[in-house]
Amino acid sequence: MSRIGKITNTEQKIMSAFWQLYQEKKISQITVREVIELADCNRSTFYAYFADMYDLLDKFEEQLLPDLTQPAVKKIIAKDDISLSVQHCMALYQKYKDYYQVLLGANGDPAFRGKLTDILDQMIKAHLGQRKGQTNFEVDFLVETTASILLTALIFYFKRSDRPKAAEIIALLTNVLNQGVASQLGWHISCQEKKQTGK
Repeated sequence: MSRIGKITNTEQKIMSAFWQLYQEKKISQITVREVIELADCNRSTFYAYFADMYDLLDKFEEQLLPDLTQPAVKKIIAKDDISLSVQHCMALYQKYKDYYQVLLGANGDPAFRGKLTDILDQMIKAHLGQRKGQTNFEVDFLVETTASILLTALIFYFKRSDRPKAAEIIALLTNVLNQGVASQLGWHISCQEKKQTGK
């Protein structure tokens, strides 16, 4: 189910027309006139559903994000095994990959990346218990960093023509998350404070 609830047939027609144009043009280059001509509706109908083109883009994107309030999704992210959430993300990827490839691409919407990061943050936090000895800042930093890694991996995967099967990139990503980037690169990173010399 969509995060914004059930949409009407007319609304879907307008969104479909918009998507045809958005695959070829930036949002700033698309006009209401072009959309309503493709959707075969009038201007007043468009404004009955959307305030402007950016509102249309926002509502279109909302349909492509996981709805964490749905019982089936809540059941998945409540499990101890985070691989279940990975499987759920993979199912979403298979369903929406054509949309994500455009929205996360060079001409896509930067705000969509932020929306996905927020969703990933929530999914990661759903697997966290009490983190003894860690401040809220530290936990938020780790969650945000992990979400950023996941999103960066997705964007990188889309832009490569030599991309492997989805299962292979998941395995690579899992190794990076479990063992760390330094381990995968064969690095040993240390942080040394520079000693101040007296005058």
